[in-house]
Amino acid sequence: MLEEARDRRYNMYAKVIQKAFKKYFARKRQEQEKQEAADLLFGRKERRRASLNRHFMGDYIGLEDKHQILNLIGRREKVFFAEVVKKYDRRFKISRKELILTNKYLYLIGREQIKKGPQKGKLIEIIKRKLSFSQISHVSLSKLQDGFLIIHVKEDYDNLLELIFKTEFLINISKRYVEETSHILNIKFSNNLEFKVKKEGWGSGGTRQIHFIQMEYGNKEILKPSGKILNVWIGPGLPCTTSK
Repeated sequence: MLEEARDRRYNMYAKVIQKAFKKYFARKRQEQEKQEAADLLFGRKERRRASLNRHFMGDYIGLEDKHQILNLIGRREKVFFAEVVKKYDRRFKISRKELILTNKYLYLIGREQIKKGPQKGKLIEIIKRKLSFSQISHVSLSKLQDGFLIIHVKEDYDNLLELIFKTEFLINISKRYVEETSHILNIKFSNNLEFKVKKEGWGSGGTRQIHFIQMEYGNKEILKPSGKILNVWIGPGLPCTTSK
């Protein structure tokens, strides 16, 4: 009886110590990732005040409760980042997608209605796009404090996305890209960006442009499409040399 009580006490202490170590190393990892993210953008892009000194959580959609999505991805892949993002099409119309980054792929998850059978009309999650890291040529962003980001794909159409947690996504995809390809991910910064759009019907896909213009004030983007160009106005953020 005494030995059992002693073993239970030791197990309790061991769990407390393990939990403390996990919290410690998680904090250390977060601090390291925040510094790496700051270094990634330093001197190249203005920062949003809300993006500084915050905890990196990785999962912003509650994947533990998204069983359909987890089944689509597969249990063998480790998820490093998940967020609901705005995706812009060739006409700059917005649809919301789950952007999920694992150790193997970048996913865009959307929804479609079942067209036949007893569940006709029900919305189900489907994979709208699945990219290996070797398919990605580079990523491009503006130099301002907006949340836009373009995933450029080799010999295929690109994706124009708008994220809330853009900095965290960038550091995660940069790390995974190096691990999978042994190359550094090329990240370009310019206030005039161009991207390839998906082909429709018999016509060619072509390209679209997005121009960023700085206003005197304002933290939210003002979007004005004009033909094949999306103009984005936004106020000044923190200096691009802000590191913390």
